[in-house]
Amino acid sequence: MGGVDLGGGRDHGKKGKKKKKRRIGIHMDMTPMVDIAFLLLTFFMLTTVFRKPQTLEIKLPPGSSSGSVSQTNLLILRIDEEGRLFHSKGIADPVLMDLAELPSYLQDRYKEDPNYIILLKLDRKAKYHYMVDIIDEFNLAKLSRYSVATLADEEVEQLKKIN
Repeated sequence: MGGVDLGGGRDHGKKGKKKKKRRIGIHMDMTPMVDIAFLLLTFFMLTTVFRKPQTLEIKLPPGSSSGSVSQTNLLILRIDEEGRLFHSKGIADPVLMDLAELPSYLQDRYKEDPNYIILLKLDRKAKYHYMVDIIDEFNLAKLSRYSVATLADEEVEQLKKIN
């Protein structure tokens, strides 16, 4: 553990002079502390839960494909940089909606016409978690036909005018 070296005091027979106090040498054995440190390190390494990273799987179409979609089957969801959600059918004007209303809105539209294709448009300055939240809602509603795109500058200006 630890030891104290008191040292043998030698008296050379000098009288009347003050003796200088000798320092006491202390020796500390660090072995037990190192053992405990490695024991704790091993314990935490072995008891830690390793999780797989959470990823979002996105299926991308082949590079040279292009297709046209009928405006009647297109449902557009737009998110501006403040996180406000807008919806519209085809080329109609966007209407502001709350994110909490999205699941029921998607279910209603799917019951109305199961052939809807959803286009999610996000502002480039919007936070990433908005897109993840919306795609999670798509997955919960079991919707697999959707695309993700960015908002055009004209659409950003149009959304700023809507309160």
